[in-house]
Amino acid sequence: MLLKVFKDSIPLKASLVILFALCAYFMAPASMSEPSRRVFFIFVFSALFWALEIIPLYATSLLVILLETFFLCRPGGVMNMDSGGYKVFLLPFGSPIIILFLGGFILACAMQKYNIDRIIARRLLKLFGNKPYMIMLGFMMSTAFLSMWMSNTATTAMMIAMLLPLLKQIDPADPYRTGLILSIPFAANIGGIGTPVGTPPNAIAIGILANKGIYLNFISWMKMAFPLAVILIFATSVVLFVMYRPKTETIQLNIEFQKSFDRKTKMAMTIALLTVLLWLTSEIHKIPAAVIALTAAGLFAALGLLDRDDFKTIDWDVLVLMWGGLALGKGMEISGLTQWIVDLPLFEHTGFVLVAVFCLLGLLLSTFMSNTATANLLIPIVMVIPGENNILLAATVALSCSFAMALPVSTPPNAIAFATNMIHSKDMLKAGALISIISLLAVLLGFRLIVTAAFGIK
Repeated sequence: MLLKVFKDSIPLKASLVILFALCAYFMAPASMSEPSRRVFFIFVFSALFWALEIIPLYATSLLVILLETFFLCRPGGVMNMDSGGYKVFLLPFGSPIIILFLGGFILACAMQKYNIDRIIARRLLKLFGNKPYMIMLGFMMSTAFLSMWMSNTATTAMMIAMLLPLLKQIDPADPYRTGLILSIPFAANIGGIGTPVGTPPNAIAIGILANKGIYLNFISWMKMAFPLAVILIFATSVVLFVMYRPKTETIQLNIEFQKSFDRKTKMAMTIALLTVLLWLTSEIHKIPAAVIALTAAGLFAALGLLDRDDFKTIDWDVLVLMWGGLALGKGMEISGLTQWIVDLPLFEHTGFVLVAVFCLLGLLLSTFMSNTATANLLIPIVMVIPGENNILLAATVALSCSFAMALPVSTPPNAIAFATNMIHSKDMLKAGALISIISLLAVLLGFRLIVTAAFGIK
């Protein structure tokens, strides 16, 4: 009864969280400075609000920025409000990484509006033949590729819709059906790690690295994350195919191609292609990825390819959520909280084990709460581990936050697949947990080798 009252009462939950955060503030060690104590309060407050989703996630981010402005810029803080110190918490919303992600959202919006995503998916699927394993791999490759550029949620919804006619050809008792359905959300989750615009944790890692003066361009991220994504897609396809072996040897995949396109579709396809090509060649022409994204957004709007209603569909709340995370990381840095964490005895024992603990924590937290919120909380902390490369620290934790696949609530793609009513939660738990563990091990072991090769890190 008490648990139900707590669950249903937002004011009660909010009051208890605020009380807990205040206790954390007053019970903080004496070695912590006053500004650090204030940010510690904000950190505990935001962590619990994000985890419990007492209010919308973006609303918590706005509160983080507001609290930092008042607690750190007023007398007794570390900055003077009159001198414009508060602007340091407002600037992240206009940072290159937010603009890049906004451009990615606008690009995805255009791809959906003009069915460019479906055109790409059909072309890719046709390449994989009619053998059960190749069909599964084809759906996974297509899903992963699209989720590198589009929302994982939108990609999953579209690919599930394309999969449903195929499922009608398969006996309901054939376990292969379950494997096919699970392959879509798992591929979307994995594919998102491949580019900076694929999923918010990637952008948060890049943004926090930028705060430390370490700048990763578009292709730099792809050099280290794309190979891992490809490896994991193949590994996941093998795991699912072995777990859910088909009872038939061939399946007829009927795909119709659209042979002609109107003028606006051709224009949208041209802009999308040029945008991706410019992102991939950024090391040659040196144009920042955010500028490329902004140019594409401007062209889509100026040429009338996207209108006001289209812009309303963009996930502005995700951008605000990312803003809150970047501002929280900045507050931890300027208040001295990160330095205080560095000086803890725990961080004297540095190295692989501590990084592994944070990666595992990221995976577990993301299983039950937003991976963006998890990245907001963990990446600023893990960045203070001495003796490890900052790129490795930020990237490994960010990627670990994207590998929670064990439950329907873990990610929106999982929820969409579960909503088909064609799979059981136990199937998702069994396969998703195994793939999550494989992905985590790949990040902790193989990924370090990939990053070392990509950046010459010793």
